[in-house]
Amino acid sequence: MSNAEGPGAALPPPELQAFLAIEQGALDAIPTGLCVCAETGVLVRYNRRAVELWGRAPRLRDPAELDRGAFRRYGPDGNPLPFSSSPVATALRTGEALLGAEVTIERPDGLRVPVLMNVAPLKAASGSVEGAVCSFQEFTERKRAEEELRTLSEQLGAEVERRTLERDRIWNVSEDLLAVGNFDGYFISINPAWTRLLGWSSDEIKSMHVSDLRHPDDAPHAEEGRARLARGVPTVRLENRFRHKDGSWRWLQWTMTENDGLLYVVGRHITAEREAAAALEQAQRRAAHLQKMEAIGQLTGGIAHDFNNLLMIVSGHAEGLKNRLKDPKDLRALQAIEMAAARGENLTRQMLSFSRTLPLDATVIGLADAVPALRDVLAGSLNVNIELVIDVPKTTWPVRADKSELELALVNLAVNARDAMPDGGRLAISADNVELHAGEIPGGPIGDAVALNVADTGSGIPPELLPRVVEPFFTTKDPDKGTGLGLTQVYGFARQSGGTVQITSEVGRGTKVTIYLPRSRSAVAASSPEDTAQYRAVGHQTILVVEDNPDVRNVAVSLLEQLGYRTIAVESSAAALDVLSSRQDVSLVFSDVVLPGHIDGLALAREIAERYAQVPVVLTTGYSKVFDTEPELPVLRKPYQLPALGRVIRDALNSSRARRPALTN
Repeated sequence: MSNAEGPGAALPPPELQAFLAIEQGALDAIPTGLCVCAETGVLVRYNRRAVELWGRAPRLRDPAELDRGAFRRYGPDGNPLPFSSSPVATALRTGEALLGAEVTIERPDGLRVPVLMNVAPLKAASGSVEGAVCSFQEFTERKRAEEELRTLSEQLGAEVERRTLERDRIWNVSEDLLAVGNFDGYFISINPAWTRLLGWSSDEIKSMHVSDLRHPDDAPHAEEGRARLARGVPTVRLENRFRHKDGSWRWLQWTMTENDGLLYVVGRHITAEREAAAALEQAQRRAAHLQKMEAIGQLTGGIAHDFNNLLMIVSGHAEGLKNRLKDPKDLRALQAIEMAAARGENLTRQMLSFSRTLPLDATVIGLADAVPALRDVLAGSLNVNIELVIDVPKTTWPVRADKSELELALVNLAVNARDAMPDGGRLAISADNVELHAGEIPGGPIGDAVALNVADTGSGIPPELLPRVVEPFFTTKDPDKGTGLGLTQVYGFARQSGGTVQITSEVGRGTKVTIYLPRSRSAVAASSPEDTAQYRAVGHQTILVVEDNPDVRNVAVSLLEQLGYRTIAVESSAAALDVLSSRQDVSLVFSDVVLPGHIDGLALAREIAERYAQVPVVLTTGYSKVFDTEPELPVLRKPYQLPALGRVIRDALNSSRARRPALTN
């Protein structure tokens, strides 16, 4: 390419002449584009690389080339850049060098080439600007890299913004407590879950020391966890309680870590889990306690059953001796025997009541009448310095229970209260109608019930002993002051009646025993005075006695003969069926429930009802465990006395005679 001046042209200034004197080959060897401009901006020289970048060889000293042709140029913003605003014009005008100016050149073929320009003005000795030298190089790759970098930066910015929004959203909606704190015990930042769970505002929590929120009992454990973080342990987990604004406590499970001297914590609310675990543990303890009580009950029930047979022999023979002995000394001894047998009977009743194997004579009772009727009996069990208050409203619902066992339970509680108040006090008996829901009272009835409360102002029971007080033979009294069966009987009576017992006590303040009994929808049974007259046999009536214990069998035969009955005694069900098949004069069968062989007393009674419907059956036992359901036949509880035996035999015979006309018709 040629950059020669035309003929007759004026000589350039000396500063330009130095550039014009450089060999063209030397200029073309320069890898960057290079051009020289006069003071007006027109080109006076350039090299090969400039032509390659421009896409053409522009005419020298032609002002028309300034704003078209090779010099269609655009600024960094993509807008057209006239020569007057170009880096060359700026340097010529200001006399200051420009370095790193970005310009995009548009070639004749339409391709745009981004270049980076450095422009230096050429000045005369006087300081005037007489031209400029310009170097420029393509930076397409750099431009592309910058665009990619800018795009990446924008993407990263968008991703950071998205992640920040996600973090903020998680921070705001998380049910877990999120916080940043310091080792001084203050929270620097907390999420809204703190306010939702604890009721305090964010500013309130951040102004409070952690000890103002944390339960005092949990402080040592929490401080140790924070100390472990300070020692470099990466993650610490612990549980403690934080205070709600209303004063209640919330259990929280924390995960904590440390970074740059700050604590990052996540707290999960576990109060419900804690309460569920506590309820499960309590239920397991209760189940274990019930299993223990059931095992003890089976043991005591078996002992009491055998003891009842012994008492039956003692009391029965004592009854028979009454009419034979005349000596006052013998009669006093006999009376002592009867009193001892009666005390023994009470003990077995309490044991059997606890084991829920005592045969109950349940009737519908109106507590509003039954409890006040015991005032004299209860008062006689108390010391004179104890005030007895009975408050059972007339509106109290009726209950179905064994009246004698209810009376015994109240007497047992009165005796316990007396022993707990040696210096006097107050015993209050009251009743409330209550509606109980499932699980409200452990082991209690569901629905309508009556709460019979017996409360004293005595010494109370220590909390560690309270779970054991209903166990047989367990007592807090001195060895000579109790059998340990009083509360046992109360508990057993309540359980066997479909209810339960709840005992609360405070040492030095007193004890309250509440007997929960299901409400009965039936009418209260009419009370009638006990007929103490002998129930003598009418005519020649024969009783078949079925009893495997020979001593008890002899007592039963003796008592029945005293009532005027003829007797036939056998020891098994098979023998009884043989007698019935061979004789027609049996008026009634009186059978023990527990018999040897494959047929017990209950099965025998059913067999007789099927084969000999005209023969009534009365069962006797001291152990109701043999009954899966309520027995359909009259049952006489052992040990029994002569009037009770006479009454049940007479009632069964009368009932049988009343049924016969109906069967005949």
